Amino acid sequence: MVTAAYHLSVLKPVFHSGMNVPSLLWYGGAEVALHGLGIPLKNVVSMDISPVNRKILDDWRKLTDQKAKLIHVADVQMLDDSMVDRWIKGLNGFDLVIGGCPCNNRSGGNRRTRDGPQGEHSSLFFHYYRILERVRSIVRR
Repeated sequence: MVTAAYHLSVLKPVFHSGMNVPSLLWYGGAEVALHGLGIPLKNVVSMDISPVNRKILDDWRKLTDQKAKLIHVADVQMLDDSMVDRWIKGLNGFDLVIGGCPCNNRSGGNRRTRDGPQGEHSSLFFHYYRILERVRSIVRR
């Protein structure tokens, strides 16, 4: 979390009024880091296959009284281009695309269930690239 906050700290002067963020296959660390830096979140589209991770993010939001609109996507594989298009148009674009690898968490505590590139969830990482490319193509227009 400290590393994420360090890297994201350069955004504070630019986004002091808030950010729109899609968070792909990430466990909420960037959202927590942005909050810790005092960068408010306007809208968050959170995509995580884990119901436990989604609940943790919901609980953290309540605990810290987050005002950002949260859109949960339980299965990134079901996300299509038209959904991304609607979010970009409806939310006035995305300021930062956040992503992580579903192969293993940072602490290594889930190595039994997410075992690297051979793990059952590793193919989900390819959706990060697909969604990022869609966001980039819309923004270029």
